Amino acid sequence: MSFAGFDPAALALLDRLPAMSVDEYAATKSLLAAGVTKPGGALIADVAARLGADLTVQPRSSVSPLHRDLRFAPEGAARYKDHLLLTTWEGVDKKAAPMFWIRVDATRAGFASGIGFTPTIRDRWRAAVGGATGKALADDLAVLARQRHAEVAGDQVKKVPAPFDTDHPRADLLRRTGFQVRFVEDLPDSVRSPDFADWCADRLLALLPVHRWLLANLID
Repeated sequence: MSFAGFDPAALALLDRLPAMSVDEYAATKSLLAAGVTKPGGALIADVAARLGADLTVQPRSSVSPLHRDLRFAPEGAARYKDHLLLTTWEGVDKKAAPMFWIRVDATRAGFASGIGFTPTIRDRWRAAVGGATGKALADDLAVLARQRHAEVAGDQVKKVPAPFDTDHPRADLLRRTGFQVRFVEDLPDSVRSPDFADWCADRLLALLPVHRWLLANLID
């Protein structure tokens, strides 16, 4: 299934989802499936194929459901999300692989590259970021901040880990316990057409240097 565009009426429903009851969601579920989640699966597959990387797309793992598992959600969290989240990754284990995200809500699209930290990946991250190769990542992040207003996200420890100096030029990165660089843009009119895949691919291509750095320095 090639991406043909999102249904604008279905996308508009995303704003209302967090306040919906179970019955209200049931009444809109078929429209959301046809207009949002199914096209989302086609979108991430289409975009991943354009990035020149060995990326994995799996229907059940690459398209997050619009409902939350409330067993693992904070108390009082809404049952339904206000966005569609799409993922593709490079590596055998999704939980420890460099990954791309596309997040689509009723008015905006977000794009990200990053990786979750296992103890091994954390140690490799610190060695790479703290060493000479870390400057290349910092330079790529500076370009993204300048051109895309991107931000670096992820939890941090309070102190720069040993053996690195507290005034290390990449102290902020060394303190990370997970890593993601991301940016958000308003949805273009092309969201309802196949051209939206081109628009998304262009933005993930901007993140590709970071993805390649993660792959080269953190993965066997």
